[in-house]
Amino acid sequence: MSRPFSAARLRATAGFVRLTGVSVATFDGLLKQLAGPWEKVQLRKAKSGRPWDVGRLEDHLLIMLIYYRCYITQEFLGFFYNVNKSAVCRAIQRIEKLARPLIGVERKPKISRTEAEALIVDCTEQPIQRPGTDTKQREHYSGKKKRHTVKTEYIITREGRIASASTSHPGSHHDLAIRRDGPNLPKKARLYGDSAYQGYDKEHRNLEFPYKKPKNGKLTDEEKEYNRGLSGFRVRVEHRIGRTKRFRIAAERFRNPLRTHHTKISIIAGLVNIEDGFGPF
Repeated sequence: MSRPFSAARLRATAGFVRLTGVSVATFDGLLKQLAGPWEKVQLRKAKSGRPWDVGRLEDHLLIMLIYYRCYITQEFLGFFYNVNKSAVCRAIQRIEKLARPLIGVERKPKISRTEAEALIVDCTEQPIQRPGTDTKQREHYSGKKKRHTVKTEYIITREGRIASASTSHPGSHHDLAIRRDGPNLPKKARLYGDSAYQGYDKEHRNLEFPYKKPKNGKLTDEEKEYNRGLSGFRVRVEHRIGRTKRFRIAAERFRNPLRTHHTKISIIAGLVNIEDGFGPF
């Protein structure tokens, strides 16, 4: 039975980027990178297991990208492929297992000596559904956002490459605690953070963070000028975090199991890198 919706039909339209978050060139590059691992899965599949309702590699990839970009329900997405939501869920999990090792940005940063000359660090929060237990509710409640959230720490290079995406942390965890829990950075790396990282300079000497106005005092003109310059430089990390949040699954209330959050954020960070010219192809 022919499907009313397919990657081949969508790629011929102007709405491809708006629906998937990536260009046709990036989509084709992903297909080439995933072809090898997909063939191995297909060989194992030929021996046992239930038939796949979704079908080919390009349809699996398209489903994942549309789901990430639009964050529609899996049941609604299944309507376009004449399958139920369980088939869509399995297709997303199947392609995520292949995509993350190839393009995912992991917790431990891979940084060159040149990139280590300037690294920008920041955390972002994403709302989640209210946890079921009192303990989980207290752990994930963010006093800053006044709601239940998870946090992710990003480390960005001067050129704009996302070098690290941390594991997902409960919203009550402080940015400084998340940095201390993360992997150590090269000792000579110069790190640029906001005022939340005040105190981390005792552990990492090459840390730049803004001056804080003293109690009942004022900042000097030099300190104000420094803060403006630092803020202007750190805006790059805000831009990259904003790019990840174009994928609505990284911006809206996260409806999926929390154990899957880091996998999706890792893949999305990799997609942003590829679109910005930092990918493996």
